[in-house]
Amino acid sequence: MTGSTCTRCGKPRIVVKTYDEKIDNSTVTYTITECSDPECQKMVNKTLLTEKKKRQFIKDEQVKREEARKQIIEDKKNHKDDDED
Repeated sequence: MTGSTCTRCGKPRIVVKTYDEKIDNSTVTYTITECSDPECQKMVNKTLLTEKKKRQFIKDEQVKREEARKQIIEDKKNHKDDDED
């Protein structure tokens, strides 16, 4: 993987792992790279973990809002049915 540089420090990245995955009739090759500077990679990993937690929090909040919205709709429907009786 020539030309791959760290987005944080600009040093060359090194290939850590490469693996293939068969999807239907295609083969997809995944290449995992890291910064050649271990201290920089630790900072990158920390940043990625923070971003992952933030995305998970946002997703969880979205699910909560969706469940609350569905509950409100269900409550309105039940209340409307009670009024018709």
